[in-house]
Amino acid sequence: MYFWVVKMHQGKPVIFHPPYTLEEDANQYGFSHFGGDFEVYPTTVRNRADATRAIKRAIFEKTHNLDLALQRAKHKLPNEKEVT
Repeated sequence: MYFWVVKMHQGKPVIFHPPYTLEEDANQYGFSHFGGDFEVYPTTVRNRADATRAIKRAIFEKTHNLDLALQRAKHKLPNEKEVT
């Protein structure tokens, strides 16, 4: 299982790479960088493209908001290098 940190920014999901193998580590990263304004999504895949599809599906299942689920996902915040 892989755990991905996701933060919503301007109505779009920002999915941070790499995934964590422990949910606790993903939560620690999220709290240290975003102070609780994030979610952790578990997936069975490590590949970022496959995980992005799985996360967008999970967002739809959670919110039932197709527009939100179809928003293009980002992998870094504006003015920030990609988190690796």
